[in-house]
Amino acid sequence: MIAVVRRVNRWLHWVAGVALLGILFLTVADITGRSAFNNPVPGTVEVTSLVLVIVVFLGVAHSEDMGDHISVDLIYVRVGDRAKAVLDVISDVLSVAVLGLLAFQLWQFTERQLESGASSPVLRWPVWPFVIVAAVGAFGYMVAILMKLVLRAIGEPTESRDTVSEAGGIEI
Repeated sequence: MIAVVRRVNRWLHWVAGVALLGILFLTVADITGRSAFNNPVPGTVEVTSLVLVIVVFLGVAHSEDMGDHISVDLIYVRVGDRAKAVLDVISDVLSVAVLGLLAFQLWQFTERQLESGASSPVLRWPVWPFVIVAAVGAFGYMVAILMKLVLRAIGEPTESRDTVSEAGGIEI
């Protein structure tokens, strides 16, 4: 089950990466059109804003699997192993609660967007698909943290470093 969740998170991470590349190409086309032809791509800011939902919400669960989220550990580094374990569990339980609430509220917001027929101002794209993506991403993130809690409970490593080969990052 854990391997399936991580595989899905990795696939969603790739979707987020492709969406980010789409934003890059659209921005380059917009700047080129504006500078060279005095003809920018209509709706670039709008599309970028909507597609950023895909980038952010579909990328966070895989980052959680990899242990790549930024953390401030001013207290954490000064306490013993037992206190660290307690802090990890408290943090994960609070995260699951907040992300579960976020996913639920985003789902409720999706229903309101569908009922109202809300759309983007320039291109008139419906907003609800992007809200669904946000809800799915928040739910996936919550599942990744729940999975971490289970792994901690059974004494297994919580991070998956076997899925990506990284070329030396900077640890702060």
